[in-house]
Amino acid sequence: MSIPKRFLFPVLGILVVLVLYTAYWLHAKSTIEREVGVWIARQESAGYLIEQERVRVTGFPYRFQVELTAPRMQAPQSDGGWNARLEMLKAHALFYDFRHWIIEFDGPLWLEYDAETPTSLEIDAELALVSLASNDRGVTVRIGAEFNDMRIATRSGRAPGLEAVESLLFSGVVAEDDTLRLRLEATGLSASPTVISPEIERAFGNSADLARMDLTVTQWATLAIDADAAAWSRAGGQLLIAESALEWGPAQLSGVGEFTLDASAEPDGRLSLHITDPDALADALVQARLVPTENEQALRLAAMMAPRGPDGVALPFRIRDGGVYLGPVRLGDLEN
Repeated sequence: MSIPKRFLFPVLGILVVLVLYTAYWLHAKSTIEREVGVWIARQESAGYLIEQERVRVTGFPYRFQVELTAPRMQAPQSDGGWNARLEMLKAHALFYDFRHWIIEFDGPLWLEYDAETPTSLEIDAELALVSLASNDRGVTVRIGAEFNDMRIATRSGRAPGLEAVESLLFSGVVAEDDTLRLRLEATGLSASPTVISPEIERAFGNSADLARMDLTVTQWATLAIDADAAAWSRAGGQLLIAESALEWGPAQLSGVGEFTLDASAEPDGRLSLHITDPDALADALVQARLVPTENEQALRLAAMMAPRGPDGVALPFRIRDGGVYLGPVRLGDLEN
C-alpha cells in the first residue's frame, strides 16, 4: 500500500526538521559542556577549587538543563577562603535563548567560613532559584532570585543575623547610564536567638513581618570592577533609596533617602523616615536601651514637632561621622 504524495511530503518535511533539530540540540549540548569546562578552568586559574562528581546536560527536546552533582567550591584566601558544597546544582535555559539561565539549588547548602570565628552553616529552602540574563557581549545585566521557607542552622561558630525567612524576592538591573537598580522584599524574618539582646527582643520581638527596599547604586561600574568603595565614593557614587519599609513590632517605618561614603570611607547620608506610631517606637527604643532614658523626652518632643502626613510622623535618620541619629537623638556608633 503506497502513501499518497499529498501525505508523503509533509511527513518527510517533519522528519527533516526533527533530524536537523536533533543535530542542533546535540551540537549545542557539546558546546554547553565545553563552556562549563572553560568556566571551571577560568575560576581555578583565579585560585578557586571546584569539584563535582558529574556534569550532565539533559532536557531534550524543549530545553537545556545542566546538572552538577555534589558540587564543591573553595575560595582563595584573598576572597574570604570560604568553602561551600551542595547536593545538586541545576541550570536551565530554553533551546532558543542561551542569554537567560535559571539556576536551581537542590538540597541543603553547607557553608564554612572564618570571619574572626570559624563558622559552619547549613542553609536549606523549599524553593531556591536565581535568574541571570546577559546582553550580546555576555555581560550580566539582570539578576533575580526567589527563596521560599529558607532556614539557616548554625552547626558551629557565630550565628548569622537571621535563622529563617519565609519569603525572599530580589531583582537587579544594570541600566545603560551605569546605574544598578535593586529591589528586595522579605517577609517572615526570624532573628537568631544569640544575635539580638534580651532587651531588643522584649521591645521588638525576634521576628519582623516585612522588610522592603528599592534602591539605585550610581557609578556601578567603578564599584563592580574591584569592589573598592573608596574609589566608588571618589567617582561620585551614591546609594539612592527610592522606597524602604520595615514592619518589626512597634517599628512600622517607611522612608526615602541617599547615602555615600565620606572622606574616611564611612557611611554618610540621610533617610527621611515616616513613623506610623512614634510614641510606641519611642517606648520600644527606650526599653531596648537603644535610646538613653535622659534622651527619651527629646525624642518624643522631636516626634511631636515633626510634620505629620498620611504615612505618619516624618523624622530624619542620619549617619554622620560614625554616629547614628534619629531626629536629634544619637542612637549609637556604627562600630557598635
